[in-house]
Amino acid sequence: MAEDARKKFQTYLFFLRHFDRAIRVGRDHRSVGHLVNTLVTEQQALLAGINPVQLDDAAVDRIRKLLFNGWNSETVARINSLFDLEVRAITNHWKPIQTYYALYFLLAAVQGIHTPARRPGHEVTLRFATQSVNQRFPTPWCCHYDFEAATCHRFPWATLPSVNSGWNLANHTDPYVFVGHFYRTTGLEKRYERWLEHAKGKKHKAGHPRAGKRILIREVSAGIIGCWDVLWRMRKWVNYKEAQALLEGQDFLPYVEEFDDALNSILTMSAAAVEHLLYALIGDGLMTRMYEDYLRVTAGKVDCSALRLRREIICGLPAG
Repeated sequence: MAEDARKKFQTYLFFLRHFDRAIRVGRDHRSVGHLVNTLVTEQQALLAGINPVQLDDAAVDRIRKLLFNGWNSETVARINSLFDLEVRAITNHWKPIQTYYALYFLLAAVQGIHTPARRPGHEVTLRFATQSVNQRFPTPWCCHYDFEAATCHRFPWATLPSVNSGWNLANHTDPYVFVGHFYRTTGLEKRYERWLEHAKGKKHKAGHPRAGKRILIREVSAGIIGCWDVLWRMRKWVNYKEAQALLEGQDFLPYVEEFDDALNSILTMSAAAVEHLLYALIGDGLMTRMYEDYLRVTAGKVDCSALRLRREIICGLPAG
């Protein structure tokens, strides 16, 4: 059990390691500030043509609640980093959950502007992020994998490179190789879960080539897989499925620290990309006000330095 737990933990750790490396490839990453600035500058071209949406008071209030929920989840996620490594080996359990919700609520705010009549929800919002606005994000967030067609989009190649057994516990020179194959395995898991929820024990209806026969797992679609699906997969892994694997798998303290650090880095950069899109959608004045309202009510209570950094770079405000 301990060995299985260690391998499962390391598989997720290695995804975080490679995704974080993919974020840094070709970008100035001398510091967090340099990396956020490079990312935001690069993304500007992808946001060209977006005009700020005119929102009524009710819409502004909804966005404010979503942003505050997201930023509060981020604050809670980062508290974990204050603890000693021996404590983080336990509290890392909650880090992927809070990281997921920090980004989910930001994406829900974007979705609420694009499709205000549609209620956000995990599957709906993640599908929206992967299929409807992914062209607004730079790599690696825009990269996605079509599970049924077995094709890669926005990756360096159209189909996944072959890998040897044990690829999930190995370092790869090209981080996109690991990321792409992890999307593939996420598709396998997503297809199985959809089969369990919607098709297990059911039969094909009349008119289907296999009418009257039970629906097979391979007949269920997993759809398009992106980074947001992986974060949801991690969130379920630690909260519903194999929480014990995370607790038992962190028997090497440097891995405990890397797991926490990688999630912090991915959270900062992913939030920067989504908030920059929000900035384009709602305009400078409203986005600046949202940032400053949250920073004001939390001032002196919690560390919001990562949020403050994003505000300064995205809104073009002076540091401090």
